[in-house]
Amino acid sequence: MADSDSRSRRDVQADEASAERTWSGDVDANGHALGNLGAVEVDRVYTAAREADVVVWKDDDGTFYADGRDGPVAEGERVLPVAQAAVDSLSEGRSSAEKVLVASPGEVTAADEPLDLPSYTTLDAPVTLTGTEGAPLVVQATGAEHVTVESLSVEGPAGGMRFTSCSNLRIGDVNLVGVTGDGIRIDGRGDAPRTTDVQIDQVYVEGNGHHGVETYGVDRIQIDQVIGVDPASCVVLLNDTTDATVNSVVGREPGVPPGYATFRVANGAHDVTVGEVVSRGGARGIFGVSECYDVTIGEVNVVGARDQGILIQNCQNFTVEGGVVKNTDADAVRVDSRNDGEQIPAEGVSISNLRVVDDRDDPAQTWAILETGPACNHNRFVNNDVRGGGTDGLIGVFSNSTVVRGNVGGGFADGTTTLTTGASPAARVEGISEFDDRTIPGSVDELEEFEQSAFETRAEPTDAPDASYAWETFYEWDADAGAWDLVFEWRVDPGTDLELDYVVDKVR
Repeated sequence: MADSDSRSRRDVQADEASAERTWSGDVDANGHALGNLGAVEVDRVYTAAREADVVVWKDDDGTFYADGRDGPVAEGERVLPVAQAAVDSLSEGRSSAEKVLVASPGEVTAADEPLDLPSYTTLDAPVTLTGTEGAPLVVQATGAEHVTVESLSVEGPAGGMRFTSCSNLRIGDVNLVGVTGDGIRIDGRGDAPRTTDVQIDQVYVEGNGHHGVETYGVDRIQIDQVIGVDPASCVVLLNDTTDATVNSVVGREPGVPPGYATFRVANGAHDVTVGEVVSRGGARGIFGVSECYDVTIGEVNVVGARDQGILIQNCQNFTVEGGVVKNTDADAVRVDSRNDGEQIPAEGVSISNLRVVDDRDDPAQTWAILETGPACNHNRFVNNDVRGGGTDGLIGVFSNSTVVRGNVGGGFADGTTTLTTGASPAARVEGISEFDDRTIPGSVDELEEFEQSAFETRAEPTDAPDASYAWETFYEWDADAGAWDLVFEWRVDPGTDLELDYVVDKVR
């Protein structure tokens, strides 16, 4: 009974206190109102600080402090040395991640050393670090595992970040403006172990001195989105990188040197999948080069490149699944093999479902899709819309083994011819298999080894007559010219000439 009476009294007291306290009312904090906690005079205020193990902060006099869970760790006049002391104070020999939070902005100067992150370290710097002339890399790690940079913002002429021979690396939300060199470089080249198992969330780079994100010697990397504005080189460059998944690359005015692009793969990168590439201006939108293979890009939107919109050179099994390439100052899409006697040919390249056009008042885009040799084999240009896509031509094919079919506006050969009433043949288009830059490449040694069934013709009248009409087509080998001719014969002669637009597809 006594216990029951005691509980009843406590319940009544609690109800009375609750009734007196409004939801917005002050709660006593050891004699200090919460609305005026600034009046509390203490040397340090310890908080959870996003569950950081050490917090780096700056007082009103500009002094940086590093405070751990058990008390002060370091203090100094510059942010990077204090942050390094904070990292060095974490548990020695740890096997789980510990975290340093940089909670105040600061300058990175030429007197600083990069912030070096060892294994099982998390850095969170959701403030702006301002670089000054001669400043070094801001963050680096070498031979480390389980390193995380949750956030980082750098502005001005400091370096960005570099990670060498690391594993289980995660980079979260990064903002890099005006940094020298690469924004983020991840590598493992030569005798150094490769970097493995990398995740990058969101990166924004602007006006940096080289690439936005570059990898070289990396296995298993996943990138969500990289946005690059006016980088000196590429927005994303994957060198010798395998098993890469990239959701989105967006670039504006990527580096004008012709070797660069918004997105580039090079030096044997393979097993790469990209969701979308969006590019405006700059040198190129997409560039694959130097023996990359098994690369798939889902959606492209490339406008205003000063060189090719897409260049695929000495790569194999490289696929572009759809999108738009528009208003470039050279070929919209070019597939090419350099003749250096060492690199693999451009083979198994597939370009499909693209709208390729130049709708400017003064078009400068030379070809919609152009394949050049001397060593291209078994490529596919299928179901593209190339109307208005080139001033020199729409689809130019080098290899006799390349498939061209289902394209709107152009094909393996296309043009206009007139079927003459009463004539047999009604029309002949000579040399449909001839192309100015074609040699005899690839797995087909001689043009005549192509069967007629490799070709299909699509044709329609430019102005249909009132009378009934019908025609048939076949292909005739001209031994003297060394080329195939397209021949039209009347099935039903309408008694008047008939002008046709024709497209020849090469279906195998």
